[in-house]
Amino acid sequence: MKFCPKNRYLLVQTEKQEDADSGVLLPEGFALTKDKYVVATVLDTASDCKERVTGGTKVVVDATMLEEVSVSGETYEIVLENYIVGLLE
Repeated sequence: MKFCPKNRYLLVQTEKQEDADSGVLLPEGFALTKDKYVVATVLDTASDCKERVTGGTKVVVDATMLEEVSVSGETYEIVLENYIVGLLE
């Protein structure tokens, strides 16, 4: 089954951030801060997006605005076009 984004959403795949194991013990409950922006690859776009971004384009996205959609056992990452802050060329 293929997921087709609508309503100005883009289907993306983020590059996973690797957790560095420094060997330093941290207090229980301590969480390292994540980057505000992440790099994602565009897989598909809704037909009503203002700017046409082709599949395979690398974009910089506000990480807090990424949404995960789980349907029929598959998980997809989507983001509204407003939250793309730049393209990587």
